[in-house]
Amino acid sequence: MPRSVTLAKPKNKGKSYTTFLKPIVSAEWLHQIRMKYPRAPQPPTGSVASRLHAHFLLHHLSLCNNLYKLPQYLTMRGYRNPMSLLRIRTQSHQSIPIHMLTLDDNQRDNYDFRVCLYCPSGVTGSEIHLILECSTTSHVALDLIQLLTTLLYDTCQPDWSTLTTNQQTTRILCDPPSTLPKKFHHVWLKSTLPAILDYVSHLETLLYNMP
Repeated sequence: MPRSVTLAKPKNKGKSYTTFLKPIVSAEWLHQIRMKYPRAPQPPTGSVASRLHAHFLLHHLSLCNNLYKLPQYLTMRGYRNPMSLLRIRTQSHQSIPIHMLTLDDNQRDNYDFRVCLYCPSGVTGSEIHLILECSTTSHVALDLIQLLTTLLYDTCQPDWSTLTTNQQTTRILCDPPSTLPKKFHHVWLKSTLPAILDYVSHLETLLYNMP
């Protein structure tokens, strides 16, 4: 047991022990991620075959942060409520097919079986599809994409048209460019978060009102 815990006053021992455990748990989290995806924090390769793979593909950089520090988009004040954005980022938005809880005879269906409800082609209803590709919902992101395109140009980041659909979706869901120095992340968020939260609200309204 570390001295910071053993020497703490009785009423402070719980807090001291929590402080001691935080870096250990975060380090173990990163270790488990890198066991699953050795190239972390680089994105995984191959076709998406599971919700875990899809989540890591979109948010691999965020997953390598301190587990006990809230992301800035949840703590910045003066904007719309970010809970809808959080639900999409954590794969818990029940209007997106791959997020839906589907059990058949006590067995989960395959990732590819969760098709888009609005496209006749049977394409998987992922975040990427609904945000960028679906003919019913993709138009909602056009204004936000224009803003992001301008900001990428102004900050000398790779052009929007050169990004993969995974990277474009990541930008839309509030992760700053991986090539942007960390000291500028707060400024990037202040410039993009209001438009991102507006976009998420409009997308959510459209999905809720779909027949």
